Amino acid sequence: MKNKKIWILSIILIIILGSIVWFKFDNVTKNNSMPKITLNGDKIITINLGDTYKEAGYQAYDEKDGNITNKVKITKDSDYSKAGTYQITYKVKNSKGIIAIAQRFIKVVEKPYYKDSYDKLDNKKRGWWSNNKKDHNRPSGGADINELKKYSAYFLGPNEKVIYLTFDEGSEETYVKEIVEVLDENDVKATFFLCRHYILSNKKLIKQMAESGHSIGNHTANHYSMPSLATKDNFSKYLAEIRDVEEVYYKITGKEMDKIYRDPRGEWSYRDLQIIKDLGYRSFFYSADYLDWNGDVTKEYALNELLKRYHNGAIYLLHPKNKGNYEALDTFIKEMKKLGYRFDLVKNIPN
Repeated sequence: MKNKKIWILSIILIIILGSIVWFKFDNVTKNNSMPKITLNGDKIITINLGDTYKEAGYQAYDEKDGNITNKVKITKDSDYSKAGTYQITYKVKNSKGIIAIAQRFIKVVEKPYYKDSYDKLDNKKRGWWSNNKKDHNRPSGGADINELKKYSAYFLGPNEKVIYLTFDEGSEETYVKEIVEVLDENDVKATFFLCRHYILSNKKLIKQMAESGHSIGNHTANHYSMPSLATKDNFSKYLAEIRDVEEVYYKITGKEMDKIYRDPRGEWSYRDLQIIKDLGYRSFFYSADYLDWNGDVTKEYALNELLKRYHNGAIYLLHPKNKGNYEALDTFIKEMKKLGYRFDLVKNIPN
């Protein structure tokens, strides 16, 4: 009985001491609460070179001191006179001396303009094609390979045992997540040409893809036929199709997008290629594809079509909405490795 009383008293003492400690800790926490700075607008803002940045605004609040916005100090690391990415730091201190910091990034870009020389370039809308040879020799395509190089455009890699897997995504019905899992399991990196909406709707996946070494290329914001926008009157719309994707990708990943591009719908023109080149991009067509965009096929059918078309430097175009492509991918990769092929990203194709 005596031991039981001692045990009960010990429990009560522990509870009392714990309450005192928690009360003191809670009091310290309240008295030393961290002030908070809230920024208006985006944390990453893009302006054209020569334009003036207008502060989007901010507020600072502390639980004890209340509104302390007027105590915020701002430091900038540039006058934005050159293209680049710059940082604005917002700093505030409450009455207890506790400091809070927030940051905003300003991207200054050179504003492209429509050059008179563009009007001299052929803007006839063409559809890309590859003769898809099934004898494993390197095929021809929708334009002369040397002519395309003038525009930093490619449809083949070097004549080596290397394959480039590329995926075009324009819709939400997709197996991109599952495809990335298969690629990662096989230690293979691939290129994904994505539109703005897909990137916005899959932020977690996009960050994961970027961090694991896959390459994400620009496939325009809205999947329009770009030669129709490659005119002086529509030039601002052309730019928006490219810039909007860049900005969304940067805001999600904090990284610049790889400067690789694929025209939507396989529709292109020489003027279109020159404009996108002047925007700092290289264009990539393809040398191996099949009708995989018109509906799902079986794993067996997809695998058969893929195995028919391999060749040195092959750039494969695959649509990740097709379940057959996803299901066949693991076997295809393993078969190619058995034949001595390696896999690479199109951004690594030499100029």
